[in-house]
Amino acid sequence: MEKILSNDDAYQLINNVNKITLLTHYRPDGDGISACCALESFLEKLGKQVETVFPNNPEFQFKRTPKIVYINKHVITPELLIAVDTANYERLYYPKEFKNIPIINIDHHISNTIKGKYNFINANTSSTCEILFDLLKYWNKNLIDKYIAECLLFGILYDSMVFHTQSTYPATLRISAELMELGADLYKLKTELISDKDPKIINLWGKVLSNIQISKSGKAAWAKITQDDLKKNNLSIASLIGFNNFLSQISGVEYTLLFYQTESGQTKVSLRSKTEDVNKLALPFGGGGHKNAAGILSNEPIDSLIEKITSNL
Repeated sequence: MEKILSNDDAYQLINNVNKITLLTHYRPDGDGISACCALESFLEKLGKQVETVFPNNPEFQFKRTPKIVYINKHVITPELLIAVDTANYERLYYPKEFKNIPIINIDHHISNTIKGKYNFINANTSSTCEILFDLLKYWNKNLIDKYIAECLLFGILYDSMVFHTQSTYPATLRISAELMELGADLYKLKTELISDKDPKIINLWGKVLSNIQISKSGKAAWAKITQDDLKKNNLSIASLIGFNNFLSQISGVEYTLLFYQTESGQTKVSLRSKTEDVNKLALPFGGGGHKNAAGILSNEPIDSLIEKITSNL
């Protein structure tokens, strides 16, 4: 797919319309939600009518979310769509009436297949929020206030696991520094993301860590968390933020996998690696993502999926 980079033309398109719908992926995460927040605030400063549509509810509740959010429906008749942090149409809310509406496509997945009128795709970035900052700065840097800076830095921290992933590039750190200069508090946002944990969460992590499995090769480690585990401790999926990053600290392990049950009974897998391509590992199971971080959502029972994925690791 051709990746079209036309900052001026895309901004002209934004200025020529009044109603804009923001879109992000199924089970929206910290990067996608933060990008929507930053865009909503920026576009409102331009006098635009903005709504955000998530295909379903986020798994985690974050402090900054868009003010106008609809789940699996839209209310305005948009003149423009902006899709963020999403590799394909299947993961978006994308009804048939959207097909003739122009899209600005902003993403950092190398596998992106959305055919936007303007496509800003860069797989060599930490996050969509990193790409978005460069766009907003080019379009009108004077509109980037402290709140927008906080949203963008939080998205970068979320997807880079606070600068732990291999997708943390020199530009990631330079942009983060610029956002701090614009008022974003790195320490506060980092604490908000991973360091402010209820003692019940630490207790749950201890129980899960006591049952970690290591593959025969010693290259993979994985953990399983069921809905019963969460309910017994009166916790939600949000309690798992940061767990896989912690798991990756095991010496000699290349792959780490966190298997957990969603409230709907599906099995979700969070995959991380130090050098290997976990995107390729996820693809046969309907998942995907990046080289060092990917995910899978499956209707397969959790124990069966664990056996299938880990058998050759």
